[in-house]
Amino acid sequence: MNQVDARNQLLEGLSPAARDALLEHSIERQFATGETLWSAGDRSEGITLVLEGRIRIVRGSGGRQLVIHSGEPGDTLGEVPFFTGGRYPATAIAAEPTRCLFLPEAAVRRAIAVDPALAFFFLKRLSQRVENLVEKVDRLTVTSVQTRLAGFILQRYRATIASSRTRSKSGKAAVFSLGMTQTALGEELGTVREVVVRALRALRQSGAIENVGDGKYRVMNASILETLAESAP
Repeated sequence: MNQVDARNQLLEGLSPAARDALLEHSIERQFATGETLWSAGDRSEGITLVLEGRIRIVRGSGGRQLVIHSGEPGDTLGEVPFFTGGRYPATAIAAEPTRCLFLPEAAVRRAIAVDPALAFFFLKRLSQRVENLVEKVDRLTVTSVQTRLAGFILQRYRATIASSRTRSKSGKAAVFSLGMTQTALGEELGTVREVVVRALRALRQSGAIENVGDGKYRVMNASILETLAESAP
């Protein structure tokens, strides 16, 4: 999704007056990989639309964090403190170079007053995230790290195939990366780096994957991964 698509997804269906009210004081902001957009406890000043990149929403303390959800292009963030009048419940960190459109609170409220459909747009997005969070809590409760890791690897592997890098000339399976550090992967899976390292080692020893260096892997036996990923109750 490009910047135009992300904007259109937000503006689609709004009246011209509501669009003008929403965008009149909007501000584009850029963030480098690892840069913090806001920290848990900060007071919100508006809603953020992701135009490019990816944002990790994390919560935790004492050196251990859990990824609550990720903001992709087209996603809006910050609805919770906007509607409650409170503070951000979690920290937002750019997972890669990211560009956002910041919508100040006053502008959002003016646009909602002109066109209440905008409020339902934000509430629908917020409700979808709540559903995803409930599903994630369920997975963390009833599945093992090995099961969650197998599912994650299958997603990365299939995404690599879908992007047309299916096989090398030698006929070997596609090489893929985890897309993040092992520490970040631990946060995604609800665990810590040390457990991820052990789980990856176990998958290599089982013959499911092969480490080809530089943080990249090759799936050697997808059926092993599928069996593990489907072992959740």
